[in-house]
Amino acid sequence: MPGYCFNACPYCFWLWAFPPCLPNAQPVSPFPFPAPQRRRKRLLTCSWSISRKISGGGEVATLRYPLTADHQPLTANPTLLFSQPDPPRCQTDAAHTAPNGRAILLQYNCEDTLFARLLQLEQEAATPTVRVLPQGYFLHWAPDGQWLLFRDVETDQVWLISLDGDRRHLLDLPPRTYSAVFAPDGQKVLYATSVGLGFGSEIGLLSLANGVLTSWQQFPDQIAAHPAWSSDGSQLAYVLMPDTNIPFVVGELWLADAATGAPLTLLAQVDAGHGYAPVWSPDGRSIVYVQRENPQDIRANMDPLALRSNLYQVEVDSGDITPITQFPDSRVYDAVWSPDGRSLAFTADDAVWLWLPGGWPVPVSPGGVYRHPAWLVLP
Repeated sequence: MPGYCFNACPYCFWLWAFPPCLPNAQPVSPFPFPAPQRRRKRLLTCSWSISRKISGGGEVATLRYPLTADHQPLTANPTLLFSQPDPPRCQTDAAHTAPNGRAILLQYNCEDTLFARLLQLEQEAATPTVRVLPQGYFLHWAPDGQWLLFRDVETDQVWLISLDGDRRHLLDLPPRTYSAVFAPDGQKVLYATSVGLGFGSEIGLLSLANGVLTSWQQFPDQIAAHPAWSSDGSQLAYVLMPDTNIPFVVGELWLADAATGAPLTLLAQVDAGHGYAPVWSPDGRSIVYVQRENPQDIRANMDPLALRSNLYQVEVDSGDITPITQFPDSRVYDAVWSPDGRSLAFTADDAVWLWLPGGWPVPVSPGGVYRHPAWLVLP
């Protein structure tokens, strides 16, 4: 999630991808990874990116919308960033904007693989430079947006890839590492790994400064998913889900010790298996998550489109839970906070919605199929 849009952001944008439904390098250890530079708090321009499916065909457009002072998109004035039909048997699955606003990563979910495109946004260029990444999936942006973590599913390796896509460094992580996220200081990577079904999982820490790998916690009967620190690094949360061959289950959202990864407090029952990660609020006081509303529906254990869900917010200190949406028959996901924490964007079925704390969610996308909102911060 972008993290540099501060108060008074009068001309913000959303980036929506508008989708249909649904090199030789050597290991480097230790990796000389520089500390992220501190950026001054200054007025920045934000935008939305949204994916939109063009009616009458398979074309998918990624559009940028300017926002008003209260984060409402100006839908009459979008900027086309990228447009191309989804590859055969693939669907646009997510959009991830770099914290520095210089790139957007579009993730594709295919019938037999996954891959991603990296859109480099240069102020001087009319259209972004597009790079296709290896078969695999995006994991996390570095805090300064200069690097990203990416898992190559063909080689079972996690790579550091530079913003321009030219530099790639193989991380010395355990085999079958499926999740990795940067610490807020940019100097460590928290990973999750499993040797296979029925063997549970493990989380640990890799120091990018000296290459030291430290195992933190083992979960013999559970799979740890979506580990994430709060923005200041003082708190850690993750999802624990049953180690089972059922693809879509109900998991547990845990608050954990930020120094050891040990589970401390069970916060909520959450949807698990679909890849809908809980998201910290920018102030670190709460977490928004997807709750499965039809846990007894056996079809929803196997069919991703059978999920019926809503968004909830849990206060970390008190444990109080507040429903954000109360749709009776919808699939709600893609929750993403604005960098200043004033509003939350999300996808509900085929539309993008906006929620301001204390109010009611409102649909903000034009007519048609719109999904995958992402906040784009421009210097």
